[in-house]
Amino acid sequence: MSEQPDKQPAVIAIVKGGLGNQLFIYATARALALRTGRKLYLDTVRGYTADGFGRSYRLDRFPIAAEPMPESWRVAPTLKHPRHKLIRAFNKLLPRNQRSYLAERRTQSADQLTTLNSQRARVTLLGYWQDEAYFTDQSSTIRRELTPPEPGDARNHELGAEMTQGESVFLHVRRVRYTPLLEASYYQTAIDAVRKERGDVPFYLFGDDQAWPVKALNFGGSTVRTVSHNTEDELADLWLMTRCKHAITANSSFSWWGAWLRSPDIGHVFAPEPSTVIPLFPARHWRIIPT
Repeated sequence: MSEQPDKQPAVIAIVKGGLGNQLFIYATARALALRTGRKLYLDTVRGYTADGFGRSYRLDRFPIAAEPMPESWRVAPTLKHPRHKLIRAFNKLLPRNQRSYLAERRTQSADQLTTLNSQRARVTLLGYWQDEAYFTDQSSTIRRELTPPEPGDARNHELGAEMTQGESVFLHVRRVRYTPLLEASYYQTAIDAVRKERGDVPFYLFGDDQAWPVKALNFGGSTVRTVSHNTEDELADLWLMTRCKHAITANSSFSWWGAWLRSPDIGHVFAPEPSTVIPLFPARHWRIIPT
């Protein structure tokens, strides 16, 4: 008979944000759970009680190894509730390995979690943790459990097959209700680099303003296709990104994962340097382009 939840050492991850953020949160918490022999639970409620972008929990579409947090463990209904703020403030005063609640500190390196050996039975994580270093040691498990679900329609399957048959590059843009906006020079540098090495490779455009790269960028003699038919299914777009051999990411956690979940041994990935606004760290071996 398995232990009751209250008696099992556990990691609790507060899930929030869009799909790319959710993937980072899961990957980091899952790696910590594996590293410390704990069971992983996800709090899928607090992070969405006041989400102004209409986002929702999406990890249930992935083959993850986690359970919903028991309601009996909930100490506050929202992230802004005074009780939640008090717990967070109190834990900052404790030695790291005595804390039951750890909020991300962007000024600290990934060893704030990778070397954690908490003495508490349950450890709650709050943050976006947008750095591969939090889960590099568990990357094979993370790739398997965050494999995007295959779309059920013929159109996406045909396009995915086309992408995998030869050279292919996905290019992702974020320009609607987004800051900071990447300059055209970032994308042009990446386009020129991949075309210099691979020739007239086909480009597949993803994002929230696909007209912008067509107008602003020079693709030379390469074929350019916009992928705009999955407006109601971002998971299908993520799956298609993983079919491409090369990637030009935006300053976006969504395209970060589209690139990272590809086969890691093929192609090139171009990524913008992190900013103070979006501290999204490129993965190892990616080509970083100054912005």
